[in-house]
Amino acid sequence: RRFWDATDSGENRVVFQPTIELPVTEEMVTISAKLDYVSGSFENASLNNTTNETGIDYSHYQVGVSPSLQMLRDDLTLNLGANLVYGMDTENSEGNFYIFPAVTASYRLLDETVIAYGGVEGELHQNSYYDFVNENPFVSPTLSIQPTDQQYKGYLGLKGQLVSNVGYNIKGSYTAENRRPLFLLNPENLVRDDEGDYFYGNSFQVFYDDIKTLGIFAELNVDINRNFTLGVNAEFYDYDTETDNPAWNLPSIKGSLFMDYQIDEKWYMGANLFYVGERDDLVSQAVANALPSEFPSTIVTLESFFDANAHVGYRFNEQLSVFVKASNIANNDYQRWANFRVQSFQALAGLSYKFDF
Repeated sequence: RRFWDATDSGENRVVFQPTIELPVTEEMVTISAKLDYVSGSFENASLNNTTNETGIDYSHYQVGVSPSLQMLRDDLTLNLGANLVYGMDTENSEGNFYIFPAVTASYRLLDETVIAYGGVEGELHQNSYYDFVNENPFVSPTLSIQPTDQQYKGYLGLKGQLVSNVGYNIKGSYTAENRRPLFLLNPENLVRDDEGDYFYGNSFQVFYDDIKTLGIFAELNVDINRNFTLGVNAEFYDYDTETDNPAWNLPSIKGSLFMDYQIDEKWYMGANLFYVGERDDLVSQAVANALPSEFPSTIVTLESFFDANAHVGYRFNEQLSVFVKASNIANNDYQRWANFRVQSFQALAGLSYKFDF
């Protein structure tokens, strides 16, 4: 992938992931390899600097192999493996070798009614400018790009069917990560005069922190009949950061409700409602000849919000259909990111046609 922007930033990314599966007696051995290379440059320095003398160059590659042995024993499924990765920061000529766990298991306690599952997994996650932009389109072209060392993520849960048409999933997890990227509002930096208007406190930087996260997830799915499904889920998180700062822009509570209904052979509809809890961010102002820690700053809390969306459509045949979509139906005026309010109620109508070549 080649990715670039209007301020002469550019990034190249190459990923190669072959997998080999080898049956050995009654077991299955899987060997996955990975080559992941990302490099790029930004023309301008971080907005935490009041001078703009040099840009930012970055280059990281990873070479890894993940052997795994799958064992099937009656009601037990066990995967024993490891993730071996060598990561290299070629810009600074620094490299490290990582060994991550890759162990998962599930056990049928009561057929399909109660299935216990768990695991301990880790990875060296390659971050990129492209991925950050997709998650937050308001990042500035002055980012520090580093990989995230997810030392481990341990989880334990129960899933299954309460009755024939009601499924559930409950999971608890604990994750330890080094250099987890958090989106943090850039300081207003009127000392700088970069080309591009992103230094007025209206863009975001990536702030890396070492974080331990305790999480709880619960989900319920209902198949009322073959054509009507309903689901609800909720997530709760508690963050412990190495810097003792808040986990910038990470909510402690998230939830969603979704529904899909095939009304008849031609008509269909769906809806979803999601909730995001409060998030913390930092408003600051750059001062010449001062360290970023000395900038005047204030922690701000973004309010929680609901958002409701729905769609309805009609299929004339397998190729031609029309649809109407409505977004932010409640017309809530909330901020997903600090200083950026979402669009109000939106409606979209159209038609689609599938060509058969």
